[in-house]
Amino acid sequence: MSLLKSVSTIAGASVISQIIGAISIWLISHKYDMSQVGTYALVYSIVLIGAQVCTFASQLLLPKQSEEKVTQNIIFSLLQSLVLALPYSFVMTQFFELNGILLYVLTLCHAWILVSENLLLRVENIRLLAFQRISISLLVIAAVFFTPTTEQFYLSWAIGLFLLIIIWLFHSISFSQLRFSHFSFTNNIQFMKEHRVHLSGIGSAEVLAMANNNLPTLLINFWFSPLIAGYFAVVNRFCLAPVTIVGNAVRNSIFSKWSIDFRNNTFNFQEFKKVRLMLLILGLIATVGVLIFYPLVMQLGFNDEWLNSVPMSRYMLPYLFPALAICPLTVIELVFGSPKYFLRIQIEQLLIIAIAFVVFPYFHNDYAYSVLLFSILSFVRYSFIYRKVNQRAHRLAQENKIS
Repeated sequence: MSLLKSVSTIAGASVISQIIGAISIWLISHKYDMSQVGTYALVYSIVLIGAQVCTFASQLLLPKQSEEKVTQNIIFSLLQSLVLALPYSFVMTQFFELNGILLYVLTLCHAWILVSENLLLRVENIRLLAFQRISISLLVIAAVFFTPTTEQFYLSWAIGLFLLIIIWLFHSISFSQLRFSHFSFTNNIQFMKEHRVHLSGIGSAEVLAMANNNLPTLLINFWFSPLIAGYFAVVNRFCLAPVTIVGNAVRNSIFSKWSIDFRNNTFNFQEFKKVRLMLLILGLIATVGVLIFYPLVMQLGFNDEWLNSVPMSRYMLPYLFPALAICPLTVIELVFGSPKYFLRIQIEQLLIIAIAFVVFPYFHNDYAYSVLLFSILSFVRYSFIYRKVNQRAHRLAQENKIS
């Protein structure tokens, strides 16, 4: 499948998933209230961070893993997440009043979703990957619609997601290749030692990347209120939809394509330039679109609770453009570049979050200034990243010519 076709396929599925997710949030806000939207965003953020903690990027080895080692890679990722989800869920329950068992199941399921997605990316089965994402989103809206209480919603979501991801894993895993030796402690420790550079470098970076995406929701819940977190969740769902839809589609597609190029020891610089230009144009369109149309949509189709999220959308605009135009290009560092630099850019973003959502609210408890500070600092950081990824691309192009 061509790069453009795979991007459009994943983007199409992401559009549907975003629409379904928006309906889920709308149902929660109308069935309960905006503070429950904040609580849902909190739970979802915790399990997304947990999924990366539990896999530690071991799933990212799957698309470029050799045929001889791919089965061991799968088992390692599944077992690792099965174990690490326990202490992670326990720690989270010490900070937030949440059901530890449900948190464990949801965290484990989202970790296994990452494994399943990368198995599909390995064989470039983009259509099935798109269908998997849509099915997972449909499960959430069904759980919200058919359950009368929030407790039953989270229980239905956890049970349904566990059954669903088991089905997807059964489809992707070749059981004829499985051996008892793949489950042995010795073999899994050996696999970890062989890939310790990836797990420590890329793994740490991926955990930080997911934490950077979701920590603001956790910290807004902590410093301000679930209601403010609800507004932030609404803005993330609607205003940052282009980042989720287009950015992730491009990221997944170029990761799959460039992983194949990596195995073939080549790099397509012309393709990189096309992707770069496309992202810059889409970033500008998305930013102007949110500025003009988000307030109009809120006024015409939603109640006052949703209308109150408009100021938050304005504060996020400096973050929106680089998150779409530049962030997906960092995949070049993940595939071809330095694990240390990929880790460094995530540490820099974590520092920005700490300044905006920990240090600043400690001295001045105003969510508006915190969100605006976060957006501006992120914009400055992404400007330096843009320069770095272009340098990497030019270097790879030169090496490709020489070879």
